[in-house]
Amino acid sequence: MIQNVKKILAPIDFSVHSMEAMRGAMELAKDVGAEVHLMHVIAPHHHFIPLPLATSAEQSRELVREAAMIEQAEEELARIKKDDFGDSNKVFTCAVVGPPVQKLCDYAKEQAIDLIVMSTHGRTGGDFALIGSVTEKVVRNSPCSVLVFRPRNQ
Repeated sequence: MIQNVKKILAPIDFSVHSMEAMRGAMELAKDVGAEVHLMHVIAPHHHFIPLPLATSAEQSRELVREAAMIEQAEEELARIKKDDFGDSNKVFTCAVVGPPVQKLCDYAKEQAIDLIVMSTHGRTGGDFALIGSVTEKVVRNSPCSVLVFRPRNQ
């Protein structure tokens, strides 16, 4: 099964855990000759403040904030691609705004991703129940297999 992996998606939130999972995806990609897709998803604030209740000024500020965050994420992804992957033509980067689980699963489907390699922060109990786990939801909804990296020292 692992020999058939041609495209690997590594979601990155720039945390230590997601970077560790990205390195694991990179090692696996080298072993099987796969492409690596690095993706950062910015959750919009309007998930917390419904847009119909927001003023046009608030909406404008949110769009400016999202554009700045996209630009910053794209710059960081380009740096990672250059520094960690030597600007390989087998590495692709993407930064988007939207609900993380939906965006990751949609991208995996659109790009015919074979494997998603992502981290879990190892939360349990109250934290998990309140905010849920993006990783857990991706595992449930992904159109492909998901390899989950657990943090070390847990």
